[in-house]
Amino acid sequence: MDVQWFSKSFEGVVTVYETNITLNTVASAHFKNAYRTLIGYDQKSHALIIKSISKDEVAMGLYKEDETHQISIKPSYGRINGKNIVRNITAVHPLDFSQTAFHKFQCEWHQQEKFLQVFLEREVL
Repeated sequence: MDVQWFSKSFEGVVTVYETNITLNTVASAHFKNAYRTLIGYDQKSHALIIKSISKDEVAMGLYKEDETHQISIKPSYGRINGKNIVRNITAVHPLDFSQTAFHKFQCEWHQQEKFLQVFLEREVL
């Protein structure tokens, strides 16, 4: 018998729905201590950027509260709710929700800058 055993996936995946952004366990682990997030788009790399923001950073006035987005962390996922933020994303990078209810993408955590880079050109099928 020649068995190949498979380990758990340690790949971060971000799923974009029409109403929210969901992070799998691996991706959401980086936001366990986040108070809020900043969400942006890098045109050069065609990537969604989700930055972890602490309560102290907001209190110090580094970021305005209305520029940040709440993130909910559960044991097996993280979620950023908001149809408007998804509309903003689709305005700069088209996502067609008429054919599918969601789009999944690979992502990578950047520790020094405390942000998750979501590769919108690398959809997981």
